[in-house]
Amino acid sequence: MRVEECIRIAAPREEVWPYVSEPERYSNFMVGSRWDLVPGEPVSGLRARFEICIEVGSTDLGGTVEVIEWDPPHELSWTNITGIDQRGRWILRERNGRTDATIRVSYQVPGGILALIASQLGKPIIRRDLRHSLVALKDLIEGGAA
Repeated sequence: MRVEECIRIAAPREEVWPYVSEPERYSNFMVGSRWDLVPGEPVSGLRARFEICIEVGSTDLGGTVEVIEWDPPHELSWTNITGIDQRGRWILRERNGRTDATIRVSYQVPGGILALIASQLGKPIIRRDLRHSLVALKDLIEGGAA
């Protein structure tokens, strides 16, 4: 399953980048997930690793992810090392002093037909949480309450 959400933030991408490039800040705006730094690993940049837990209804999905692409202040992506098969990407595009922030997440719950059904059922929840996360990020950066 793939989910993508985007929002325009009234700030240049250099101001947005620190929030999306340092997952230890995600607790300030990411809804429905928890990101914990793996001890002894870099806090950002290529090869930074995090333990993640994504809440999908009453189920928690997670594992260890690693940052595999790093292009400041434009884009970063991660992939799973352990746990569910998942990938994600932040893309920041400059738009006349504003930033279009896009987050893409793709995931696959292991298993057969029941896993496919579970993935489909979880998609609206993940989409909602990503949308709320982007609104909270916008509010945080633009000076509102996240």
